[in-house]
Amino acid sequence: MEEGILAAGAVGLMAIAFLWSWRFVVETRLKQAVGSATERMRGVSSHKNQVQGHYEQRRAQLTTKQTELASLRKQVTSLRAAVKQASASDFIVLHQIGEPAKDKQEFSCSLVLTQPGEGKQDLPSALKAAEHLAIVWSEEEATARRLLDLQFPAAGALRVTGFHRKAG
Repeated sequence: MEEGILAAGAVGLMAIAFLWSWRFVVETRLKQAVGSATERMRGVSSHKNQVQGHYEQRRAQLTTKQTELASLRKQVTSLRAAVKQASASDFIVLHQIGEPAKDKQEFSCSLVLTQPGEGKQDLPSALKAAEHLAIVWSEEEATARRLLDLQFPAAGALRVTGFHRKAG
């Protein structure tokens, strides 16, 4: 019977040794798994922080661009209103030839659009709708007419009409 008790004790000791080694293996594997998971979590956390920083930077840029866009839209609206108002207004384009002086007389005339043709210069559309007047400062009428002919040649977009000396 002693042998049976010894055998049972030996089996018990072996069971304890087996359980201890099994516990050691499980703890080692668990530590390795936790360490590996911790490293992966650090990597994911680092990547998350980088992505979040990039997101915040892009969000700030978007806010800046949205502010700029709103400002540009206001400017465009303002410019459209100004263009609409300007196109509704009557314009007079005054062409001055020469400079006023005591020894010079003032001559004036109207300018009208010529028919477009080959070799003729053309005016921008905004200037076509405007009234054109010319003022010439010259010593005498013949010189004033020559200056007008030089400034507004026959091949030009404008033709001289109603030439006269200003009284005064």
